[in-house]
Formats: sequence, C-alpha cells, structure tokens
Amino acid sequence: MSLPFEGAVRHVYVHVPFCRERCDYCDFSSTAVGPPAHGGEEAVPRAAEREDLLDAYVAAVVAEWERERAAHGVRRLETLYVGGGTPSLLGAARLDRLLTAFRPFLTPAAEVTVETNPEDADEAYARWDAAAPVSAAAGAARGLRVSLGAQSFAPELRAALGRRATADPAAAFLRLRAAGVRDLSVDLIHGIPGQTLADLDDDIAAVLDLRPDHVSWYELDVVVGTPLAARLCRAASVEEGSGPERGDRAAPGRAPGDDGAVAPVPGDDERAEMYRRIVRALSRAGYDWYEVSNFALPGRRARHNVAYWRARPYLGLGPGAVSTVEGRRWTDLPDAAAYVTALRAGEAPPRVLEELSASDLARERLMLAARCGLRVPLAEIAPVLLPEALTPLAEAGMVSLHGGTIRVTRKGRYLANEVSVRLFRV
Repeated sequence: MSLPFEGAVRHVYVHVPFCRERCDYCDFSSTAVGPPAHGGEEAVPRAAEREDLLDAYVAAVVAEWERERAAHGVRRLETLYVGGGTPSLLGAARLDRLLTAFRPFLTPAAEVTVETNPEDADEAYARWDAAAPVSAAAGAARGLRVSLGAQSFAPELRAALGRRATADPAAAFLRLRAAGVRDLSVDLIHGIPGQTLADLDDDIAAVLDLRPDHVSWYELDVVVGTPLAARLCRAASVEEGSGPERGDRAAPGRAPGDDGAVAPVPGDDERAEMYRRIVRALSRAGYDWYEVSNFALPGRRARHNVAYWRARPYLGLGPGAVSTVEGRRWTDLPDAAAYVTALRAGEAPPRVLEELSASDLARERLMLAARCGLRVPLAEIAPVLLPEALTPLAEAGMVSLHGGTIRVTRKGRYLANEVSVRLFRV
C-alpha cells in the first residue's frame, strides 16, 4: 500500500465560491452574488458585473489548472469534482467551457461530478447534464454525475436552515432523470432545527421513492460565526442565561422560525436515533453504507470522495480549495478577487502552505480509514497509536484486529471520530 497522499495525481477538485445567497448554516468559502437580474435600468449594470466576474473566474481556474498540471506532471484524471458554493450557478455554457480544459486528461471511465441546486435544474440544464460527455474518448455515451443539494424535502425545514430558494428538490430530481441523467446523487441534512423523527421518516420515504443512485446524508454541524449559530446562541442565552464561546460549536438550543416561534434543535439522543434510522432504512433498501454519511447503490460509490478517504493525492483549484500531494498541503486563500487578479497576471494565487509530519499523515490515515471501515496496517499509524486502547475497543466490537491491521467495524462506524480519538496518543 502506498503512503498517504503519495503517487501520481489523478483527482482534482474545483471550487466555485459563488452563491445567489448564503444559507444561514453554511461556513464554506462562498460569496453571494445574487440572482440573474431581470429588467430595470439599474439591474443591467449589476447583471453585467456579475457575468464578468463569473467569466473571469472560469478563466482563472483554467489558468491555475495549467500551472498545477505542469508542476505535478498530471497526465490523466480519474475523477473531477466541481463543488461549491453553487457550481450550477455558472450555467451550462460556462461549465462546458470549464470542462473543456480537463477533457483531454480524463480517462474514458472518469467520474465527473457537478454539484447542482434545484433552482438551477431547469429543462435546458438537465438536457446539458445528460448529454455533456466526460471525455473525448468516451463521447456522448457517458454523461456527468450530478449531486443535487436537497437538504430536506420539507420546505419548512429548508427554511429553518436559512435556505431561501423555493425550488422543489423532488421536482428537480425528476426533471434531471427524465432528461436522461443516469448518475444522480442527493445531499441531505438531519438534525435540523424543528425536525422531528416523523419529519425524518418523511424525508427517508421521499428518498426511497426517488431512489437516487447515491445519497449523502450529514448531521447538521452548527458552526459559531454563521447566522444559524447566532440565532441558536441568542435563544439559548434567553433560556439559560449563557451561550457558546467563540470557537466552540453552538450548543443545541432553539432557533426562531419565520413566524417568530422557536423551533427546538433535536437533542443528542434524538439525533443519534435519526442517524440509526437513516442507516437502517437505506441499508434495507439495498444501499451500501460505505462511509459514515454516504450510501450508494451497487457500483455507484462516489469515486472522487473514496479517493480522499483512501488518502490519494489530489489538487484543489479555486479560492478556498485545498491540495494535498505527498507531505505538502496548500490552501488557496478564500479571496476570489485576489485569486482572479493573480492568475490574470500569470502568477500563482495567494495560498498558505503546510508541511505534514509523519504524525500528521498517520493521524489522517487512521481517521479517513475509520470513516469507511477500511483496514490499515498498524505499522502505518504507529507514530500516533495508543497500543493499550486496542484490546478494550476490540472487545467492545468497535475495531477488528487481524494480521497486523486494524479496521473500525460497522458498529464502531457510528462513532468513528470518537473511536479514532481513543486510539490516538495524547
């Protein structure tokens, strides 16, 4: 087995740092640029400025790709993932222009994913998704993989997350499928303010009815500094007289709804039960629970994400994107204007470089493998392993030890991060 992040680079992530509006729970690197303007004398300049920005961004990503491809000798790509932000905000023409730069390097079986918001998935976009070829070698026979951001199928729960778009995710999914998109993933969230177990069961039923090829279902992570965390903190302060300190995760509390009422955030036990119900229902429906938050029908695993979890080297392009190759990790600063300016001038974008130690690599190797139940040679993680933790965790059924390797079991995967932490030396 190769060492973490060593070998030829065959995976690329492109970050699109733009949204119409930022959702209240989001802490990703993104900038709200508003919807396309329609009519009005004042709207035309704003629309033109926005279009120029998106055009300049696409050109900058292509320029960064050419720099990094040459620097790292990239000859072929097995996966390309366009995420955000809202990649579908670019529209079919710009996305096609972006993919043109990568097509000569994509293998015939390459997986190309574009994150898509329901409000962008009109019939024209759906037809493009269905027809856009992954590579020149593959021709039009292989379309794109679409990851549809649903969050929840209940409008009131999407509103509780501060998601202002009103497009129906189920209708968007059916439109994409009817147009011929063959590889569809749906992204959802559980533990939403106001969400009950009955609400979760409704979302599960909607997923099973649509039967996407892949499902990503994450527990809501409320990060201090987001509008959602501020709402929770204010409500918690009213009820308890205190709130989380800066830098902590926001404690479960209450969040005001649009009508001024307060909606409870599910507690720890309820969130744990939600997670169990999701895993149980999707597993019974034939989905492979192959990572703590990801489920796939046979042959439909997200190969790009699997590459991350297997600690393969990858390049990240765009403001806020991360790259990890061998023992080096760098992050493009999340400043779209500075990013475009630097690349337009023929320079590398501003970025922060980190040298990863043997302990850093071993720690990441274990934590990533734990999320997928992959076996890891004990020798690979020796620099960070606490040997006396092995037997108690194995006796509890949380890990499996065999032939000098360790694997986090299906039981342990429910608590993958906690299991990993117990295995680490202090």
